[in-house]
Amino acid sequence: MTQSFQKKYHKLYQDAKAEHDPHVIEWISKKEDIVASAPFSFPRLKHDFPDIRRFKGGGKIRIFYTLSTEKPELWETPPQSPEILFLYVDLRSDDTYTEALKLLRKHKIL
Repeated sequence: MTQSFQKKYHKLYQDAKAEHDPHVIEWISKKEDIVASAPFSFPRLKHDFPDIRRFKGGGKIRIFYTLSTEKPELWETPPQSPEILFLYVDLRSDDTYTEALKLLRKHKIL
């Protein structure tokens, strides 16, 4: 039986998602559903991103997220059921990881 994870969105993620046009936002939302349906299927990042996972969708999108079961310190109170916290989203570029690292540190996620 698969464990169901509730979606939660960090303000950084919401702001980054809102910067895109409506078609891209809809595409991102569909990718969020894929992540929520199988959150353990996507790898944890190494080095500077402890307990952060990355979804690479269609080669063009990067979604960074974490799970309440893996990084509970990001939740003020433990959730009643497991949650996914979407942290950052962007279209793939040479600077995606550098920008994500900078913003995650600025928002005290890392």
